[in-house]
Amino acid sequence: MRKLKITVSPATFILLLSMLATTPLPQLCACLLAASIHEIGHIAAAKLLSIDLSHMKLDVLGARLTTAGRLCSYPALICLCLAGPFINVIFFLLTLPFCEVSEWIMQFCLSNLSLCLLNLIPIEGFDGGRIVHGFLCSIFKLNTAEKICSFLSFCSLLCMWMFSVWLILRTSSSLTLFVFSCCLFGMLFA
Repeated sequence: MRKLKITVSPATFILLLSMLATTPLPQLCACLLAASIHEIGHIAAAKLLSIDLSHMKLDVLGARLTTAGRLCSYPALICLCLAGPFINVIFFLLTLPFCEVSEWIMQFCLSNLSLCLLNLIPIEGFDGGRIVHGFLCSIFKLNTAEKICSFLSFCSLLCMWMFSVWLILRTSSSLTLFVFSCCLFGMLFA
């Protein structure tokens, strides 16, 4: 297995610095640890499936792993994509009984659950979108599968955006979700 090349986009670096300035350190550490565990899940699955990874790029929407070669099958792709959310569920279940011990453990527990659920939304580029793509490609022709995935991604983002607007109007908060869903919308469909 070759050495994994890791790059960080400048926007991600700026985002991390702004989060460091605005987010309480225990909460930020809990989120970053949950995200690291998520990616380690993908890397471990790739190793178990003998999939050679060449590159990890950290951008504003998370990490993107690139394989050195082609995946051997759609079931392998699905397993690789499920590994990150699966390990987050494991850590959520392991830490859930200890949530009342400390605020940090509760943040870590909730970060794992949130990361798992967010990644399973069928949006292109997310684990859920890749899982749906792999499943549909095993049933339909590639062109049909991609059209269905684009439609599901659009519907999911539209629902996320409408929910964020509702939250903003209802509670005068959740501007982060609104900006996040608008950025995703623009990146995927503009």
